[in-house]
Amino acid sequence: MKIILTGSLGHISRPVAEQLVAAGHDVTVISHNPQRAAEITTLGATPAIGSIADEVFLTQTFKGADAVYLMITAATDGANIFAAGRKQATIYANAVTAAGVQHVVNLSSVGANLGPEVGSLHIYQIIEGVLTAALPNVNLSFIRPTGMYYNLYGALTSIKRDHAIYTNADLAKTQSWVAPADIVPVVLAALLTPQPGVTSQYVASDEQTYNQVAAILGAALTMPDLKAVHVDDTTLLANMTAAGLPVNFSQEYVKTGAYQRDHDFYADYRAHQPVLGPTKLTTFAQELAQAYQQV
Repeated sequence: MKIILTGSLGHISRPVAEQLVAAGHDVTVISHNPQRAAEITTLGATPAIGSIADEVFLTQTFKGADAVYLMITAATDGANIFAAGRKQATIYANAVTAAGVQHVVNLSSVGANLGPEVGSLHIYQIIEGVLTAALPNVNLSFIRPTGMYYNLYGALTSIKRDHAIYTNADLAKTQSWVAPADIVPVVLAALLTPQPGVTSQYVASDEQTYNQVAAILGAALTMPDLKAVHVDDTTLLANMTAAGLPVNFSQEYVKTGAYQRDHDFYADYRAHQPVLGPTKLTTFAQELAQAYQQV
């Protein structure tokens, strides 16, 4: 099969590319960074250097593909993240149509079934909606991972400084977490065994509260006093903007945490409960402990 991957050599795209190449498929990896070209070639894939915002470039790259893997990046800039998501989804849809691609796998997210009330994750409902409406004759597979383990790297500074993980979430409410390694086989299956029509699938590795997360990470760090600490929405927003994060993104991020805290965020996830992947939080904690030494 001829398969095109967006996402350059990221957490998911790299291992997907490696495994597809090993299985004998013709793989093209899109990257905006020319310095990635040699590395992509070394993997046995074909580099396509250009911007995912360039519809003409995407159309040319997609031509002849049996399947295309789409994801969105850089949605945290100063622009409205929802407008950015809609624009990128439209560009993708136009390129898929012009290139005649019949099978698309899109990396979406938990929360894509919800509306603006879910904050930053609403971008995925927008993207799914644009692709579904614009590509009625294309097989669409939406992969919906839950909270990424690697988002916890953002807490390394406060862990070191305060022995604390700050969040506006409910500390005792179970959250679903996922490792990129557990998303890879799901993406591979979706690319290689197309399902007709529009399908969606959740992907998760573990289910833990923030209190449990703090205990597991504390054990890995030999930091028994590590705690998850609840902060109110106003304080979290002020801290994020003071750290230089865009105001629009920060507001929507805080809104996401508040919705998860105050509502049944995981209702649709439970209704379509995935088999949990093998990479548990205890395994990720060892990786985070190694990164902690560099902070």
